[in-house]
Amino acid sequence: MKKPERKTIFNIFFLIIVFALTIWSVFSGVDLNQLAIYLAEADFRYIIPSIFCVIAFILGESVIIHYLLKTLGTKIEFSHCCLYSFIGFFYSCITPSASGGQPMQVVAMRKDKMLAHHLSYKIL
Repeated sequence: MKKPERKTIFNIFFLIIVFALTIWSVFSGVDLNQLAIYLAEADFRYIIPSIFCVIAFILGESVIIHYLLKTLGTKIEFSHCCLYSFIGFFYSCITPSASGGQPMQVVAMRKDKMLAHHLSYKIL
């Protein structure tokens, strides 16, 4: 069995820390008993469609990214476009004014060795 690389271990550790800090910041100062009461009173007929709408939004953006990059001559798998969309959605949710999504998408695309002139179209 292969040993995990140091970078992989660091990335996993970093992800766990970011996730823990996000959960802590969202739930700090919140009465968890009251939150449980609110969740018990929630009408789940609205929660299921809302989850579907979020996933449809992310997949719709994935289709747009895939079409745009394909039009620009970049061969990219649709699964990578889905990853870019999830990255953009996550960082837009955790940054002020939803300003971090697209820059982090560009970072992810650069890691996949995308050409810079193709990425400038994504930002514009």
